[in-house]
Amino acid sequence: MDKAEFLSFFLIALGVSLVIHHVVFWQRPFDVNDVMHHEFFEAIFFTAGLTLLIATHSKRRGEKLK
Repeated sequence: MDKAEFLSFFLIALGVSLVIHHVVFWQRPFDVNDVMHHEFFEAIFFTAGLTLLIATHSKRRGEKLK
């Protein structure tokens, strides 16, 4: 596992922990009326983590095909 994969898993884990935090304290995973608070960071962490993970795997796959 390289640094990019570790960072992507870390960002996804942060997003999951924010969802769990939101469920524990407010009994719902998302609150549309409070979109500028927890939900914003959940979306950013999930998107950044998934994008980085997809980019890392597609780069490796491209290197294997050569």
